Amino acid sequence: MSLATTNDQDALSLQEAVAFMAEGLAVFDSDARLRFANPAFKGMYAGLKDLLEPGLLWDIFLREAVHRHAMPAQAAQTLESLETALLDIPQAPAPVTLAFGRGRFYEIRLASASDGGFYLVQAPGSDSTGEADAAREAEALLRNVLEACPTCLIMARVGDGQILYRSPAATQLLGNAKSSFTYFAFREERGDFVTALLSDEKTDHMRATCLRPDGTTFSAEISARLIDYRGEDVIVASIEDLTHELSVQDELQRQQEQLFLSEKLSALGEMLAGIAHELNNPLSIIVGNAEILREELEQSPHENRIDKLARAAHRCVNIVRSFLSLARQEQLNLKSTEVKHLFDTAIEVVAPEAAKSNIRILGRLPAQLPEIMVDDVQITQVVINLMTNALHAMRDARQGSRIHYTCEADPSSGQIKMLISDDGPGVDPTIAHRIFDPLFTTKDVGKGTGVGLAFCHRIIAAHKGQITLEKQNGDGAIFSVSLPIAVTD
Repeated sequence: MSLATTNDQDALSLQEAVAFMAEGLAVFDSDARLRFANPAFKGMYAGLKDLLEPGLLWDIFLREAVHRHAMPAQAAQTLESLETALLDIPQAPAPVTLAFGRGRFYEIRLASASDGGFYLVQAPGSDSTGEADAAREAEALLRNVLEACPTCLIMARVGDGQILYRSPAATQLLGNAKSSFTYFAFREERGDFVTALLSDEKTDHMRATCLRPDGTTFSAEISARLIDYRGEDVIVASIEDLTHELSVQDELQRQQEQLFLSEKLSALGEMLAGIAHELNNPLSIIVGNAEILREELEQSPHENRIDKLARAAHRCVNIVRSFLSLARQEQLNLKSTEVKHLFDTAIEVVAPEAAKSNIRILGRLPAQLPEIMVDDVQITQVVINLMTNALHAMRDARQGSRIHYTCEADPSSGQIKMLISDDGPGVDPTIAHRIFDPLFTTKDVGKGTGVGLAFCHRIIAAHKGQITLEKQNGDGAIFSVSLPIAVTD
């Protein structure tokens, strides 16, 4: 056997032995570039598997190991100092035991090579300083904090969305899905979230629509960070359910709007009262003389003109009365009242005019409906106004043929809810927010004063109730009136 053959076999045997070693071995040349790393060493730094190739600089190895959480920064600083010391100390420095977190410790030795490079040998070590116990205690503390944290926390891969960790609060809110992709109700919002995160490596207070385990949606606010975990990009995010917060905001806005409208009605009411009183006397003269002329000039060629004058004068009187009704804070005569009585009385008033326009009034009230504590005269007038408005809207638009009413009780809130709807043209969404404003009307000049709905609003507010225009899902309009249930002894 030749010497060359023997050397080749020795080299092969040496490579096999190094590959078989349980210790990690890395060889760096005189320029501090990686020449070789055995499988054990690569296994200890699995998060750097794409970098552990010949030519990798020592400085880059340390920096990336820290960045990818494969090595603590303190350990990297110690190794950097040891490598620098090799230039000044002929003999190899003593082995050091370094903590790598999660209770892991490595014994690491650096030694100079004959060609000016150096060797790094790394083997699992044991803690002789109590750091392992401290690390385990710190890990247990972190785990307990995360388990008790009421915040919805999630850790997931960027690529496939696979969940790596979720807090109990996240499981309760979002369920046990394997991928974070399923948390988003809309793919576009998920795309916007990932795009923003990849751009800045963080995003704060981003709004999205998320899904609960039962498939219902809710508004959420997401804050997230992009980090490197074992060599791959992962997302750490907190998700906050905004359902309660938005509900509170909506209720606050509704109350502010109600307060603003009440203040506006009060101020306008005082002005209208003054105008109405000023107009009353001259109108009384006009109406009285118009009636006298009508009687004296009966069968006269001027009879038609006198009739027009009288009708116009009476209309002015009715307008003044409506202004006074809106301005006047009438005393409520509250008593326990059947809802059926209110609707029966209102229908008796509206039905004849509805029949002339071929419009039906339909409805059914639940049995055992509780009585309500109201001024029955005023609430009946509200029902009449709402039905009359629906009737006029359908008649003028020549659209629709029915007015429908119903009622439901909610004992938990102590109120009943009356719904009055029609299949007419509905309310233009662009003006829906103004319909309860005094003097606002969509009717032609001479056909409406804009007092009706404002008057209804004032009456319902005086009863500590609510009147709203419900969201429309098709033709027609739906008005909702909530009033307090009568308390029984």
